[in-house]
Amino acid sequence: DLTERVARYEVQMDAIEVRKSAQELRAIWAAGNEYLQAQAPWTTFKTDPDRAAAQVRLALNLIPLYAVLSAPFVPEAARTMLEAMGAPDAAWPGEVESALGQLPPRHPFTVPEVLFAKITDEQREDWETRFAGTRD
Repeated sequence: DLTERVARYEVQMDAIEVRKSAQELRAIWAAGNEYLQAQAPWTTFKTDPDRAAAQVRLALNLIPLYAVLSAPFVPEAARTMLEAMGAPDAAWPGEVESALGQLPPRHPFTVPEVLFAKITDEQREDWETRFAGTRD
């Protein structure tokens, strides 16, 4: 459940459990992806356009929520997502359910440039060499 995951994430962030917080954040992102794949609004649209619209609206409302939750780890990407969704002042959610209804039907948004560029094998190798450090 998303509410439970966000609550766990909050507890871990408050305890400065960075690794656990990051793992929970990734799980929160994955839950949104799984929701969208399971609901398949692109298929639902053929038989029930209103239901598909509600599914897409919920998915779009996940974006500002995810941006706020992600800001401690990827602040620039979070800011870009909030601006793209027309929600630059979004705040930490008091309740997940209300956060998922922040954007009204037909709320305008823009599609930003790629948020995270693909890392090439060459970059990975270079970074591995530069930042690997040594263990005693």
